[in-house]
Amino acid sequence: MHRTALRTLAALAPFLLLTACAGSQPTTTVAADRITGNWAGPHGEKFTFAADRTFTASGLDSKNLADSMCTEKPSKGGWAFYVATSKHTEISDKTAKSGSWIGLSFDGSAENCRIDLAVVDGGKALCATDDPDAPCGLDVKFTKES
Repeated sequence: MHRTALRTLAALAPFLLLTACAGSQPTTTVAADRITGNWAGPHGEKFTFAADRTFTASGLDSKNLADSMCTEKPSKGGWAFYVATSKHTEISDKTAKSGSWIGLSFDGSAENCRIDLAVVDGGKALCATDDPDAPCGLDVKFTKES
């Protein structure tokens, strides 16, 4: 298993219990094809998600993401939905056809970037977070570009 996935797994181990307490930002389960495409944040942040479960990103050094150890350079990596492996454990699974939380595995200089995305607003937005208690914890909401 990729070490970023292991770190993320450790951070999201209590995910199932926390999802019920998400409060004002409930997550929404969507199919993978709803994630593919271009997504833009409010301060120049961008993600492009491909059907083969890869992504490219830029602008992840914005003010709200600065502490997440993301690089200012364009970056790439893989994405997967989190799925339950037991009552209190979740793991990113590139074969999952749907989900409400997206695990990101960055390559190269952005390998230490520590953000995941929560599907919110009925599937119309993705929120950056570094905390499973707060789906929109980093206050960066991405919307899909047409």
